[in-house]
Amino acid sequence: MIKNILKTAVIFLIVFFYSCKQDNSKNKHIKITQDTETVEKVPIIDPKTPVDDYAKQSVDDALAEKLKIYISTQFLNKEDLNIISDNQRKFQLYKIDLNNDGENEVFINFLTSYFCGTGGCTLLLLNNNLELITKFTTTRTLFVEQTFQNDWRVIMTESQGSWRKLIFDSGSYPSNPSMEDITNEFPSGHAEVLFDEIYSKAKTYLF
Repeated sequence: MIKNILKTAVIFLIVFFYSCKQDNSKNKHIKITQDTETVEKVPIIDPKTPVDDYAKQSVDDALAEKLKIYISTQFLNKEDLNIISDNQRKFQLYKIDLNNDGENEVFINFLTSYFCGTGGCTLLLLNNNLELITKFTTTRTLFVEQTFQNDWRVIMTESQGSWRKLIFDSGSYPSNPSMEDITNEFPSGHAEVLFDEIYSKAKTYLF
């Protein structure tokens, strides 16, 4: 009699333990399924960047059309255009008043391997009449300060791992930042950032 009771008790414990194990397995399965469903419901982000995401000073379709003509007829020659493939003819623009005269100067940032190297890309600075002020060689992101020297805003940029200060003088900014003296100063928090993919994304045009 006692043996039968013990046997029944052992069987009951085995069944109870197996049932608990099955419940835990179901719970784990449900949790995994829920996690999978959560991952599947993550929205897919449209890779196309809306215009609102661009720096407003970099969006001017009418001006871009004029710059296309300038680039193709005045800045580049036929030999240049023959070398640059159609899908590499990219540029960005940025309008900014550098000398506080109420009229915007225009930066042109080129995005082709023809104009870019390890130190950055060629930039042009034009006046309001689309006349060349400065051709910058291998320049990175620009930080245009609110301070003035010689009646033009001070520009800072990084070259060869060091900060350089570009001061307007004799009708132009220095064309090669790497030739300027290294400065211990850094861009201020009030500087206007130009041509930076994170802080000042510019719209890209084709010429």
